[in-house]
Amino acid sequence: MNDQMDWLLSLPKETKLNFLDAALKEKNVGMALSIAKIFLDAPITKGGISSDEINNIFEKNNSI
Repeated sequence: MNDQMDWLLSLPKETKLNFLDAALKEKNVGMALSIAKIFLDAPITKGGISSDEINNIFEKNNSI
């Protein structure tokens, strides 16, 4: 993994979810999907986020 991904995954979960939320609020679905993929590909123990939590953000923004 590269330094930027390590940095992103090291952030608090709330911050990571806020990144997703902000991208969706800006109607930048492509960016939100790219960020979500990083979180979904990483093990939760290494900073990943569960699919349920990510789906909640997409649903909240009517993006599903």
